[in-house]
Amino acid sequence: LALSRRALSPDPPLPSPVAHRMAVSPPVRHRQLLWVVAAIAAIGAGAFSVPSDWLVNAENHATDLRFQARGAIRGEPSSVIVGVAESSFAQKERFGTDERPGPVALMQPTWPWDRRVFAAIVRQLRAHGARAIVFDFVFESENAGDAEFARALAEPGAPVVLASFVDVEFSALGEATAKHREPRESLRLAAGDRVGYAKVFPDDDGVLRTFTTALQSSELLGFAPAAGETPLSSLPLAALAALGPRRPAVATRGAINFHGPPETIPQVPVEDLFLPDRWKNSLPQSGALFRDKIVWVGPLAENPFKDVHTTPFGRMTGVEVQAQTLEMLLGRGPLRTFTAAQTAACLWALAAAGVFLAWLAQRVSRHLLWVGLGAFAWALLASLLFSAAGIVLPLVAPLATWLIAGGGGVGVRFVMEQRERQRLRGMLGRYVSEEVARIITEQPEEFGQALRGGRRPVTVLFADLRGFTTWVETAEPEAFVAQLNEYFGAVVDCVLAEGGTLQKFIGDAVLAVWGDTRSAGPTEDTARAVNAALAMEAAVARLNTQWAGRPDRTPMTIGIGLHHGVAMVGNVGHAQRMEFTVLGDVVNVAARLESANRQLGTTILVSETIRDLLLASHRCVSLGRFGLKGRREAVGLFTPLPAPHAEAPAWLAANEAALAAWNAGDFPNAAWAYTTLARRPTPLADYFREQAARALHFIAHPPADWQGAYRFDSK
Repeated sequence: LALSRRALSPDPPLPSPVAHRMAVSPPVRHRQLLWVVAAIAAIGAGAFSVPSDWLVNAENHATDLRFQARGAIRGEPSSVIVGVAESSFAQKERFGTDERPGPVALMQPTWPWDRRVFAAIVRQLRAHGARAIVFDFVFESENAGDAEFARALAEPGAPVVLASFVDVEFSALGEATAKHREPRESLRLAAGDRVGYAKVFPDDDGVLRTFTTALQSSELLGFAPAAGETPLSSLPLAALAALGPRRPAVATRGAINFHGPPETIPQVPVEDLFLPDRWKNSLPQSGALFRDKIVWVGPLAENPFKDVHTTPFGRMTGVEVQAQTLEMLLGRGPLRTFTAAQTAACLWALAAAGVFLAWLAQRVSRHLLWVGLGAFAWALLASLLFSAAGIVLPLVAPLATWLIAGGGGVGVRFVMEQRERQRLRGMLGRYVSEEVARIITEQPEEFGQALRGGRRPVTVLFADLRGFTTWVETAEPEAFVAQLNEYFGAVVDCVLAEGGTLQKFIGDAVLAVWGDTRSAGPTEDTARAVNAALAMEAAVARLNTQWAGRPDRTPMTIGIGLHHGVAMVGNVGHAQRMEFTVLGDVVNVAARLESANRQLGTTILVSETIRDLLLASHRCVSLGRFGLKGRREAVGLFTPLPAPHAEAPAWLAANEAALAAWNAGDFPNAAWAYTTLARRPTPLADYFREQAARALHFIAHPPADWQGAYRFDSK
């Protein structure tokens, strides 16, 4: 940390030891910072360059979020789904036994259906211009409608693709066997041997993100592809082949670039093909929906098919997954992902950028801002590349590396600056107060303005010990210094805890100020000053209790005065010895109030100005009006109660009555009232005794021209 020369230049230089200690070379510390940041960045890049399951899962979830942010790809899909939905099993209940038209009569409440239904579907779709028809059902078992279905498949028109399924079965001995469940031979041959497997392969977390277009049985068993074995084609690849010889080249494996969320591809319940009201007025539009479309026929109902999968967009039926995979093969192609080497290059580049940023940035705030902007820019780039080109820019590992490198630089810089500030504050604390040292190190511009001088409303606390002169003359030097340091340590902590500035020690006296270097407002500053005074009173009481019985310790009595007003604040003194201090009548009044505690028998006295500022936070007891030494007009004196939020004590009303009699010159009643109060256990018992004695004196010697103000003749 370097102090702002511009802020401090108009003022005299700091003492030479301070200036010498501050002249630590920033470049040396900067090189240390760079080495530490480089080490942190290298550790981060190296750690995230090693593949791990949790990192793969995190990247997958980051890709899922990009899918959800992108939504559906613009453009009309090439596919339409005709599905067996929940409603398809309720047609008997809707129409009754003999009222169902045509193929709807064959739609039973249970599965499987008579395959004449599928024959009717093929003929209806071909008649209305379907480009291709793909069945996501495995017609493996024998059915009464097979012959009609085979005739429909063999008729001229749009090509039909049938589904197969590959699975792994385990014997009683645990031996694995790959089983290929194909459609019946008659159906397969009638469809021109256009068959593709409908199996999908979710990731370890159960989310379906990848596809395969060609698969060998050996791969299902966990072995490498066997030489010479003909691979099976997936259902989307078989559908693509059925469209004609001019088809795009496709990858064998990859990440699915989903066209959109569930139902992005139009879905029509199968019964709508045969119900006149649905066929004309709803989604089919009298067959216009299917013209030149690839129509997928498959299960939409979760029961009894259980063909629903979790995707980045949520739960999606298997037939729509297959249809969206084909949309991907016909359109943008699979997502383009980074290899491990490309990802590692990104990580090391970001780590180097983090070190470069640490070299450029000179402040923690700017460093942190650039780290945040860098992370935002990378996330934005990843989102744009994904939406525009289907490029999956690694997100989690690069962001983590960047935050470790950049954030490590911020952390190291922050720690180094804090250590430098602490070093500088500790060094300056030998010459100025702790609060001033803090302002110098943390807000040098503000302190530079304060050094030039100015008028500010401040609250001044002046505290002094009773009998200090006698104590000095009789005490043993070593014990005296030790006890005085214990006292100063206790009372100064009270000042600092409430945010005050310790201005100076004047022998055994302490001068503290609120509002000189920074202010929370007169009301808050004054409340904190009074809290500090009450804490100082309690601290001295605790010290006296701890010192009881120790012959090397002397009981102490403290007096505290507080006043609020405008003071001159600035840097004064000689060029070789400057002092940041406050000057003005407010300081003199606080000192007079402290002295008045001796005559009144009190510990803390505050002025009427202080009392007015404490109306919302503290309860003050009015002690009357007194003329202070060196001041022409009498002032009202008050003392704060130690428990500001407690109920008003019962003796407070009696004090008001005694004070009213005193102010009115009714000294007999005042003497009686103060004597009665002095006998009660109150924190002002000494004051009440002093006031009773003064009232008794005035009974014998009535004052001339009494105005309710008692004047002290000494400090």
